[in-house]
Amino acid sequence: MSRRTEDRPNYRQEIINHVLNFFWTFLCFAPVVWFWVKEGIDLYFYSFLSISLMTGIVPQRILDLLMLGSTRKFYEKWGVKYILKFVQNGSLVKMLSNKRSYVVINGKSQARQYLKTILMYERYHWICLLFFMLTAIDSFLYSYFELAGVITAANVIYNLCPILLQQYNKLRISKIVKLYRSSVGYRSLIQDL
Repeated sequence: MSRRTEDRPNYRQEIINHVLNFFWTFLCFAPVVWFWVKEGIDLYFYSFLSISLMTGIVPQRILDLLMLGSTRKFYEKWGVKYILKFVQNGSLVKMLSNKRSYVVINGKSQARQYLKTILMYERYHWICLLFFMLTAIDSFLYSYFELAGVITAANVIYNLCPILLQQYNKLRISKIVKLYRSSVGYRSLIQDL
Protein backbone atom coordinates (compact mmCIF):
# COMPACT_ATOMS: atom_id res chain seq x y z
CA MET A 1 0.00 0.00 0.00
CA SER A 2 1.70 3.17 -1.14
CA ARG A 3 1.20 6.46 0.59
CA ARG A 4 0.85 9.77 -1.16
CA THR A 5 3.50 12.39 -0.53
CA GLU A 6 1.31 14.48 1.74
CA ASP A 7 0.62 11.39 3.87
CA ARG A 8 4.30 10.63 4.52
CA PRO A 9 5.82 11.83 7.77
CA ASN A 10 7.14 15.34 7.58
CA TYR A 11 10.22 15.33 9.81
CA ARG A 12 10.09 19.07 10.34
CA GLN A 13 6.48 18.68 11.43
CA GLU A 14 7.42 15.82 13.78
CA ILE A 15 10.17 17.91 15.39
CA ILE A 16 7.79 20.85 15.85
CA ASN A 17 5.23 18.46 17.39
CA HIS A 18 7.84 17.15 19.85
CA VAL A 19 8.95 20.67 20.79
CA LEU A 20 5.33 21.74 21.27
CA ASN A 21 4.56 18.69 23.44
CA PHE A 22 7.69 19.30 25.51
CA PHE A 23 6.78 22.99 25.92
CA TRP A 24 3.23 22.30 27.17
CA THR A 25 4.35 19.42 29.40
CA PHE A 26 7.18 21.44 30.97
CA LEU A 27 5.04 24.57 31.39
CA CYS A 28 2.09 22.77 32.98
CA PHE A 29 3.92 20.19 35.08
CA ALA A 30 6.29 22.81 36.54
CA PRO A 31 3.88 24.14 39.21
CA VAL A 32 2.89 20.59 40.20
CA VAL A 33 6.53 19.55 40.54
CA TRP A 34 7.29 22.81 42.38
CA PHE A 35 4.60 22.04 44.98
CA TRP A 36 5.83 18.51 45.62
CA VAL A 37 9.44 19.68 45.86
CA LYS A 38 8.39 22.30 48.44
CA GLU A 39 6.24 19.90 50.46
CA GLY A 40 8.26 16.76 49.92
CA ILE A 41 7.16 13.41 48.61
CA ASP A 42 4.93 11.97 51.29
CA LEU A 43 1.95 9.68 51.79
CA TYR A 44 -0.35 12.23 50.14
CA PHE A 45 1.75 12.22 46.98
CA TYR A 46 1.62 8.43 46.71
CA SER A 47 -2.10 8.39 47.56
CA PHE A 48 -2.90 11.01 44.92
CA LEU A 49 -0.76 9.23 42.37
CA SER A 50 -2.43 5.90 43.13
CA ILE A 51 -5.93 7.36 42.95
CA SER A 52 -5.10 9.08 39.66
CA LEU A 53 -3.58 5.96 38.13
CA MET A 54 -6.73 4.05 39.03
CA THR A 55 -8.45 6.17 36.37
CA GLY A 56 -6.30 4.30 33.86
CA ILE A 57 -8.09 1.03 34.61
CA VAL A 58 -11.63 2.39 34.74
CA PRO A 59 -13.75 0.70 32.02
CA GLN A 60 -14.24 2.83 28.92
CA ARG A 61 -18.02 2.84 29.30
CA ILE A 62 -17.61 4.71 32.60
CA LEU A 63 -15.29 7.28 31.01
CA ASP A 64 -17.86 7.63 28.23
CA LEU A 65 -20.33 8.80 30.88
CA LEU A 66 -18.00 11.76 31.43
CA MET A 67 -18.46 12.86 27.82
CA LEU A 68 -19.34 16.53 28.17
CA GLY A 69 -21.32 16.90 24.95
CA SER A 70 -23.06 14.78 22.36
CA THR A 71 -22.61 16.99 19.30
CA ARG A 72 -19.66 18.55 17.50
CA LYS A 73 -21.34 21.96 17.79
CA PHE A 74 -21.21 21.73 21.60
CA TYR A 75 -17.42 21.33 21.52
CA GLU A 76 -16.98 23.96 18.83
CA LYS A 77 -18.94 26.39 21.01
CA TRP A 78 -16.49 25.68 23.85
CA GLY A 79 -13.52 26.61 21.63
CA VAL A 80 -12.19 23.28 20.40
CA LYS A 81 -11.34 24.80 17.03
CA TYR A 82 -9.25 27.42 18.84
CA ILE A 83 -7.53 24.71 20.91
CA LEU A 84 -6.68 22.90 17.64
CA LYS A 85 -4.33 25.76 16.74
CA PHE A 86 -1.92 24.97 19.59
CA VAL A 87 -1.77 21.19 19.74
CA GLN A 88 0.15 18.41 18.02
CA ASN A 89 -0.56 18.49 14.27
CA GLY A 90 -2.62 21.64 14.82
CA SER A 91 -2.79 24.80 12.72
CA LEU A 92 0.36 26.30 14.22
CA VAL A 93 2.39 23.16 13.53
CA LYS A 94 1.09 22.97 9.96
CA MET A 95 1.95 26.62 9.37
CA LEU A 96 5.48 26.28 10.80
CA SER A 97 6.17 23.09 8.84
CA ASN A 98 4.76 24.54 5.60
CA LYS A 99 2.53 21.54 5.13
CA ARG A 100 -1.18 20.98 4.98
CA SER A 101 -1.58 17.65 6.69
CA TYR A 102 -4.46 15.27 6.21
CA VAL A 103 -5.14 11.97 7.83
CA VAL A 104 -6.57 9.53 5.34
CA ILE A 105 -8.78 6.86 6.81
CA ASN A 106 -9.29 3.89 4.53
CA GLY A 107 -11.81 1.58 6.06
CA LYS A 108 -13.43 0.88 9.35
CA SER A 109 -10.31 -0.77 10.82
CA GLN A 110 -8.19 2.38 10.38
CA ALA A 111 -10.98 4.49 11.89
CA ARG A 112 -11.15 2.12 14.86
CA GLN A 113 -7.35 2.19 15.27
CA TYR A 114 -7.39 5.99 15.30
CA LEU A 115 -10.25 5.88 17.80
CA LYS A 116 -8.12 3.68 20.09
CA THR A 117 -5.35 6.30 19.92
CA ILE A 118 -7.83 9.03 20.84
CA LEU A 119 -9.11 6.97 23.78
CA MET A 120 -5.54 6.43 25.01
CA TYR A 121 -4.80 10.20 24.93
CA GLU A 122 -8.10 10.95 26.65
CA ARG A 123 -7.40 8.42 29.41
CA TYR A 124 -3.90 9.88 29.96
CA HIS A 125 -5.36 13.36 30.39
CA TRP A 126 -8.04 12.10 32.82
CA ILE A 127 -5.24 10.59 34.94
CA CYS A 128 -3.29 13.86 34.88
CA LEU A 129 -6.43 15.95 35.46
CA LEU A 130 -7.19 14.06 38.65
CA PHE A 131 -3.59 14.25 39.89
CA PHE A 132 -3.35 17.99 39.14
CA MET A 133 -6.72 18.60 40.84
CA LEU A 134 -5.76 16.69 43.99
CA THR A 135 -2.41 18.51 44.05
CA ALA A 136 -4.16 21.89 43.69
CA ILE A 137 -6.51 21.04 46.57
CA ASP A 138 -3.56 19.98 48.74
CA SER A 139 -1.70 23.14 47.78
CA PHE A 140 -4.72 25.20 48.78
CA LEU A 141 -4.97 23.38 52.13
CA TYR A 142 -1.29 24.18 52.79
CA SER A 143 -2.19 27.87 52.16
CA TYR A 144 -0.28 28.10 48.87
CA PHE A 145 -3.21 29.94 47.33
CA GLU A 146 -1.34 31.41 44.35
CA LEU A 147 0.31 28.09 43.55
CA ALA A 148 -3.07 26.32 43.80
CA GLY A 149 -4.43 28.83 41.28
CA VAL A 150 -1.51 28.28 38.91
CA ILE A 151 -1.88 24.48 39.17
CA THR A 152 -5.59 24.81 38.45
CA ALA A 153 -4.87 26.99 35.37
CA ALA A 154 -2.26 24.46 34.23
CA ASN A 155 -4.82 21.70 34.72
CA VAL A 156 -7.29 23.46 32.45
CA ILE A 157 -4.65 24.07 29.76
CA TYR A 158 -2.88 20.70 29.90
CA ASN A 159 -5.76 18.35 30.69
CA LEU A 160 -9.26 19.81 30.35
CA CYS A 161 -8.64 21.35 26.90
CA PRO A 162 -7.15 18.11 25.49
CA ILE A 163 -10.02 16.09 26.98
CA LEU A 164 -12.47 18.36 25.16
CA LEU A 165 -10.43 17.94 21.99
CA GLN A 166 -10.29 14.14 22.29
CA GLN A 167 -14.02 13.92 22.97
CA TYR A 168 -14.65 16.10 19.91
CA ASN A 169 -12.39 13.87 17.78
CA LYS A 170 -14.12 10.79 19.19
CA LEU A 171 -17.44 12.11 17.86
CA ARG A 172 -15.89 12.79 14.45
CA ILE A 173 -14.30 9.33 14.15
CA SER A 174 -17.43 7.59 15.43
CA LYS A 175 -19.32 9.27 12.60
CA ILE A 176 -16.84 7.78 10.10
CA VAL A 177 -17.25 4.31 11.61
CA LYS A 178 -21.04 4.67 11.33
CA LEU A 179 -20.72 5.74 7.68
CA TYR A 180 -18.71 2.61 6.95
CA ARG A 181 -21.17 0.51 8.91
CA SER A 182 -24.06 1.86 6.84
CA SER A 183 -22.21 0.85 3.64
CA VAL A 184 -22.26 4.31 2.12
CA GLY A 185 -19.52 3.06 -0.18
CA TYR A 186 -16.83 5.59 0.54
CA ARG A 187 -13.43 4.13 -0.38
CA SER A 188 -11.59 6.80 1.50
CA LEU A 189 -12.74 9.56 3.79
CA ILE A 190 -10.40 12.48 4.16
CA GLN A 191 -10.76 14.50 7.30
CA ASP A 192 -8.70 17.60 7.92
CA LEU A 193 -7.51 16.85 11.43
